[in-house]
Amino acid sequence: MPNPPPRKSGQAIIFLMVVMVVGLLVVVWNFDLLRVISAKIRVRNAADSAALAAARWQGRTLNMVGDLNLIQAALISVAYADWLDLPKKGRPNFEDYLDAEGYVAEYVDLHELRARLAFVGPLAAFAVAQQAAFNNGAFHDPELAENLALLAEDIRYRVEGSPYDNAFKDYADLLDQLVESGVAVGSYSLSLPNHPLVKEEFYGAIAQATAGWWCGFRDYRALLGDYDGFESWSKLVTEFKYRYMLDLKLGEFIAATASGDLMPGSAMPDLADFKDELQAYLEEDRVIQDSGEPTLVEKGMYEAVDIEWHVFDTSWARRWPSAAHYNDETEGGSRFPIRTNIRPEYDYMGAEAGFGIAAPVGRGILASSGNETVELSYKTKAKAFGFLNTEGGMEPPHYFGFVFPAFHEVRLVHSDIGDKVLEAAFFRHVTEHLAPYLEMGPAACQPRCRYCQLLLEWETLDRQKGLDWLEKAFSDPDENPCEPKDAESDDAWGKAGGGASGGS
Repeated sequence: MPNPPPRKSGQAIIFLMVVMVVGLLVVVWNFDLLRVISAKIRVRNAADSAALAAARWQGRTLNMVGDLNLIQAALISVAYADWLDLPKKGRPNFEDYLDAEGYVAEYVDLHELRARLAFVGPLAAFAVAQQAAFNNGAFHDPELAENLALLAEDIRYRVEGSPYDNAFKDYADLLDQLVESGVAVGSYSLSLPNHPLVKEEFYGAIAQATAGWWCGFRDYRALLGDYDGFESWSKLVTEFKYRYMLDLKLGEFIAATASGDLMPGSAMPDLADFKDELQAYLEEDRVIQDSGEPTLVEKGMYEAVDIEWHVFDTSWARRWPSAAHYNDETEGGSRFPIRTNIRPEYDYMGAEAGFGIAAPVGRGILASSGNETVELSYKTKAKAFGFLNTEGGMEPPHYFGFVFPAFHEVRLVHSDIGDKVLEAAFFRHVTEHLAPYLEMGPAACQPRCRYCQLLLEWETLDRQKGLDWLEKAFSDPDENPCEPKDAESDDAWGKAGGGASGGS
């Protein structure tokens, strides 16, 4: 009797188990992926909403300053009209009249109120931004809070440059209140020199090089060849100038009420090309149109009275960076992803609301790293826009130089333009960690600072390998991995053409 064929029972169970394991891995992987995507969306929404809220408050502050400028102009006109109504016989000169009737004191009060708005208003915008971020899912950032507390102590005892009495103390007290209530998004701005150690791009290049990608060192090729230990770094002054958060970039200008040669010029107080409209706006002989008497300027009857006004500083005269090809070095390396013209009434920079946010997210079940979390970071900016209706058409709000209530809307703008936006971790690194590193070298690097850890990676990089890699990459433009194949095509830029706000 022949033997029965071998039984094949159980193979379906093994196949089913394999399918279940693979399916479970797919489910877990999707869970990890969706969790990270959700965290990125939450971080982006929180930062963008904070920037828009702050820019909206910046616009309101500028409008309030502009309203006070208009009130001051109206007050001058009323004072002049009242002075003209006085009997000619025994009428005091205009300067004495202003002082005797209390107008000068009112000018002083208006000036101080504008100064308070210009100084504290941006900090109010910063507070509004925190609430907007929390409303959109952001979490309290202890590192940011600690940095703000340190800034408060630094600002509290300053003396020089105070716009009004106790201004710095008030500013520090407001910072302390923010720290107590919780903060989620930072808006640091430092005047940083052109040095690799204070450029985030340099640390990003190190991170890419550890993975074998050296394109980031394109601008640091000389450093790859010349570096020979931390003592070979070029001199770096580590006392960086701090700029106040969300600065409106306004200035003050003293203009005489009746002396045409002292009128401020054009759209900015520092420029020489005076606009006729601005001079006409301030001179009494043109502001007061219904008087039949000769003007005081013509008669020369009184000394000019100096009045302080709030004006836009020269930052507002800067235009948006022009579009440049990705590999075009002819414009000083300016690479801006908008490839279209901007209408003149919106083609100005000035004050922006820039924010950086950092939030930890768990690495997930399938993460290969031993670290429990990874930090997501994102940067964004928004700006208040407006225009003035003139006889020649719409003009930007700084057209006359003086601040007017002309701001109507806010928009997100690219995070890489204007003032540099610093995250809390990088701010702490450049302000506290660089000085010890430059003095003692890698031994002074802080273990919890990711930028310090990248400096340690920099010490161990095979820099000659990087030089060889870059030389090979740029020896053949057609096969250069650091450049798009066709800088003229949409694919070279990514068809999206760059986001309104930047992130990482």
